[in-house]
Amino acid sequence: MNSKQLAEDITALIIKELESGSVPWRKPWNAGGFMPTSLTTGKQYGGINTLILSIMKERAGYKYPLWITFNETNKRGGQVLKGSKSVEIIKWGTYDKVIEGETVKRFYMRSHRVFNIAQTTLEVPAEYSLDREPVAVPVALDSIVAGYVNKPEIFHRAGDQAYYSPLTDSITIPLLEQFENATNYAYTLCHEMTHSTGHQSRLDRFSEEDKPAVFGSPVYAKEELVADIGANILLSSAGVALDITNSGAYIKGWLKALQNDSNLIVSAATKAQKAADYILGIKVKEEVAA
Repeated sequence: MNSKQLAEDITALIIKELESGSVPWRKPWNAGGFMPTSLTTGKQYGGINTLILSIMKERAGYKYPLWITFNETNKRGGQVLKGSKSVEIIKWGTYDKVIEGETVKRFYMRSHRVFNIAQTTLEVPAEYSLDREPVAVPVALDSIVAGYVNKPEIFHRAGDQAYYSPLTDSITIPLLEQFENATNYAYTLCHEMTHSTGHQSRLDRFSEEDKPAVFGSPVYAKEELVADIGANILLSSAGVALDITNSGAYIKGWLKALQNDSNLIVSAATKAQKAADYILGIKVKEEVAA
């Protein structure tokens, strides 16, 4: 399958979730304390693959977020159960291309198929126990904020606005006691911290076309996707059990943006992963293939 068709299929999957009133990236991606993981390498999936596998796990009702290819299942002495359908994810790669006598790196994406461990005869390794307790929100948030090197100033002010200002490179957020619960506070702060990674001193994500804009505009919807997915990655990676209310206004805006751009969700999830990695201090994130 070519990259264009793959992006369109992924977008159709996300649109279907949104049309049902569900924002898939606002769901708890972590199960028992760990994210969608490659059984072969033991590494967590990243970006759009985390989202795809989480959606498919929930739809099928699988217990463990463990995934493996057909060939790797066989290598381990197991079998894929008859009638099982694989999940298509993205595998990123690079190739060299000579342009005007200079060799440059080019990226490509292609489809890659995996099965959940529940679709195989393999046993679940002991290290993937689901007995882990969710991490307390203050502990998780303190760890995330403390690890954010070169972070913007964070101001707590009584009020009803939470925002990141690129002009002053600062975050303003209401007081903790103004939020319904600690999870909503943590989610909002992580959302704004994800925005802040777009500053030119960090990931330099804000071009004239991509910089934060007014609510409801296509540009606003694109950056909001990055921030929303990034917040979920941060808190889910930290082991927080999320329960975030979905907003009809946001769903409408995201639907419109996705319907107009089949590459948007893949791009936004990739940028969100980079933002989360930056905040968490992960300098190199190798995309898990299988």
